[in-house]
Amino acid sequence: MFKKQITLILMFIALICISFQPISASGSLEQMNVTVISDLNRTAGKDIINLVDTNRLDISNSPVFNILWSPDGSRMLIDVFVSAYPKGKPQLGGVYALYVANADGSGITRIAWAEATSSSDNKRIITPVWSRTGDYFAYVELLEGKMHKIKSAQLHIMSNDLNFIQKVELENDQSIFTWSPKEDKIAAFVPGKIFIYDLGKKNNFSFSISGDHIKIKNMAWSPDGEKIVFVNDGHDLITLDIEKRELNQVYSAEGIRSYIRSYDLQWSPDSKKLIFFEIKGSEERDDLSYDMYVMDENVEKPIKIISFNSSSSVLQWYPDSERLLVKKYSDDSCALYSLAITGEMKKLIDSDVNIDGMVTPHGYISATSPNPGSKIPPYIKTYDLILLNEPDKLTIENVTYYTWKDTDVLFVKDNKISILNTSTHDTWGIPLPLSSENSGRISLDPSGRFIAVENNIIELRGHSNHTHADTGNDMNSTASEVATIKNHMDEQSRVNTTKEPSGLPGFTVIIAFVGALIALGYMQIEK
Repeated sequence: MFKKQITLILMFIALICISFQPISASGSLEQMNVTVISDLNRTAGKDIINLVDTNRLDISNSPVFNILWSPDGSRMLIDVFVSAYPKGKPQLGGVYALYVANADGSGITRIAWAEATSSSDNKRIITPVWSRTGDYFAYVELLEGKMHKIKSAQLHIMSNDLNFIQKVELENDQSIFTWSPKEDKIAAFVPGKIFIYDLGKKNNFSFSISGDHIKIKNMAWSPDGEKIVFVNDGHDLITLDIEKRELNQVYSAEGIRSYIRSYDLQWSPDSKKLIFFEIKGSEERDDLSYDMYVMDENVEKPIKIISFNSSSSVLQWYPDSERLLVKKYSDDSCALYSLAITGEMKKLIDSDVNIDGMVTPHGYISATSPNPGSKIPPYIKTYDLILLNEPDKLTIENVTYYTWKDTDVLFVKDNKISILNTSTHDTWGIPLPLSSENSGRISLDPSGRFIAVENNIIELRGHSNHTHADTGNDMNSTASEVATIKNHMDEQSRVNTTKEPSGLPGFTVIIAFVGALIALGYMQIEK
């Protein structure tokens, strides 16, 4: 009787394990496909070609697309360029255009365009950027004279629903602006001042910068959105307190051959510390040094952490705000290090070629090392992707693109989109519904639903019923200079592919199987 009870209990456990077996990536993805839902060549590409005056200009290549997804992934800015030049006189230049559209490519609208095909008075549209919320975006319109000298630079701010918000005249040779990481505020460098526009409160204010030689190359917001740091004229490190409306000089590089490198300015994630480099000496004198300082809100003056005698740069803070990912490099070597603010260093990855890296929120180090360029068409650049979570290290070779989605890594290799679960190291893949010639420029939207591959927008579809937006949809323009473009996608451009099953059993299935075997064993004993 007792053995019969054990047998029934074991069989019951086995049934529970099977019934609660989670749907694996393999099971659910067998019903997932990828679909090309929009070809931007038929909309934005066609429009920018029509903007080229072919009576006086020759077109030398197909349009090049750069997709910038909104933070929530529902919209995209499409930055497009086509090379063009006066007939019979090949030279650099062309036509620029900026568009906005829904994530599936529908409702596409041209925002602005410009031509740069002459030796003087050229216009360019550059640096389109979304605000933190995605409710606004901004771009710069440059007017260049001879020898590419900037004659004017205008910052245009628009709302997501295409209402014009603000136009700001920037410092001509320093087209610098940056969005706040916390609120819909934008900071820009205008002649002699830093201009702050608060789109939430619909007001603006500015901070005057004193001195005869005002030259700012970079500005960095603190993660909490309360301060901005910048370097003036390569020597003076200045912080701007937004709430107190105060400018404070916190450090000054001394000596003729000393300067502060502006692009290394980085706030810690908790906004309490700031890292910067002071470069001293010169290679000609063989006394070049890279001194790294940390400014802590609890300390009166910046403290020097360490000195390097070779080229170095800060890639990123770790999430704990106590360590940094640092790169050291020379002509024949490159290495990534973990550097504590106490000065302690630990080598993580080294190579005889250049390496770039980042720290993920969950502690992984992901690094990329470029491979030699392909010598045969389509000349797609690839690199090796290195994933480090000590002591584990994984290298994926010949990757054309990668991004993190939570704790998973999405990467493209051999014309296939793959997803790696970093916890289990399981991988599944979906072939791209396009030839490898089109897989050089790829980006995943933040929602994880759409992927831009060059000029194509691809949707990832699961087994749930999705109905994509009407690709023939129009969006009414809100200003006379904005043209509305119809998206003429036909059914022939739709390509469906299914993913390859992994075929690996789940852990709970194995437990259930073992339980069933034991139960059968007891039944045999009873007999």
